[in-house]
Amino acid sequence: MDAAPPSQSPTQPATTSRQAILEAAIELADAEGLDAVSMRRLAEKLGIGTMTPYTYVESKDELLDLMRDEVGRAMLVPEPLPDDWREALRAIALRTRDAFEAHPWISDARSSRPRIRINMARHIEQSISAIEKLGVDGKTGAAVLTAVDDYVIGHCLRQRSRQRTIRAIRAAAAAGVEERPALDPEVTAGIESGELARVGRMLERRRGRKLTGVPPEPDFEAGLEWLLDGIEAMAEQGEPR
Repeated sequence: MDAAPPSQSPTQPATTSRQAILEAAIELADAEGLDAVSMRRLAEKLGIGTMTPYTYVESKDELLDLMRDEVGRAMLVPEPLPDDWREALRAIALRTRDAFEAHPWISDARSSRPRIRINMARHIEQSISAIEKLGVDGKTGAAVLTAVDDYVIGHCLRQRSRQRTIRAIRAAAAAGVEERPALDPEVTAGIESGELARVGRMLERRRGRKLTGVPPEPDFEAGLEWLLDGIEAMAEQGEPR
């Protein structure tokens, strides 16, 4: 009787594809950061030969572009966009914020020769479409989109910093180290003299918080509404400020 064929290793996929490699790369980056993504690690994760990923992705640069574009897919607002420019910009900003927070490495995923791919192009198309509803000239519209993008990306970068601070404080607390940030003697002297009275009151208010060295949680949507209020006021005046 012929022996039964050996069973396939659970880590060895029946097929490999460009999409499988891309998804594995994003999973690695989400879990361990962008530095963890290499063709060798992808091959290990997928249970394929070390050189096999190059069959589907020609270089690390191409892989980074594809990863960014896959995140770009998550930024897309389902069509049709809201007719109101403010609702459309709000929807795009929220989608972009969620995508950046789910994949915080995206701001660092820059290839040496970046290429705009289809999902990022669609994101740009939606953004321009939203601004066209505002009725401002092209230069002003570009400035508005830059302001909204800067707000979204700045918020996400701040959140990344905040999470790193929280992890560091918790690790220090677990090791029995004082979690409150140390004040430079010049700062202490400034608080005591009244020069930094407002800083002193701020620190005092935070004294009872569990994580005293962490900035407060920013209210993304409130800040976005303030920004949109300013854009609306500018548009109603009929000229950029």
